Amino acid sequence: MASELCKTISVARLEKHKNLFLNYRNLHHFPLELLKDEGLQHLERLYMKRNSLTTLPENLAQKLPNLVELYLHSNNIVVVPEAIGSLVKLQCLDLSDNALEIVCPEIGRLRALRHLRLANNQLQFLPPGGQLLASWLTAAPPSVCRLLTC
Repeated sequence: MASELCKTISVARLEKHKNLFLNYRNLHHFPLELLKDEGLQHLERLYMKRNSLTTLPENLAQKLPNLVELYLHSNNIVVVPEAIGSLVKLQCLDLSDNALEIVCPEIGRLRALRHLRLANNQLQFLPPGGQLLASWLTAAPPSVCRLLTC
């Protein structure tokens, strides 16, 4: 499985793929192959749904700077790193069905963001600027609406 994953990522790097599908791979850690050397500078869409990820790398924005869409739903992510705020081109972020309790304030720096999915998490509160986040939410879950008085 690991060699198949490395091959998939290597091909994406060599052929400069804009989309990379790593769904249903039973990944427990973010693949280091994605972050090697310069990363995948050309990648625009990363699909990593239904894995077992618990964290994201701090250097995500540095290694994948052109991400426009990031699909991480149905993992076990507890914390989103502050570095997420450096993905300046990100328009769609799906973090639904994870284990998030808070959303880092740096997510408010994502000025290109148009769709934010947070359904089925354990959110207790939103950071300052929560109203801005609310404008990005796609189908805000009732737990988030309570926080925002939707």
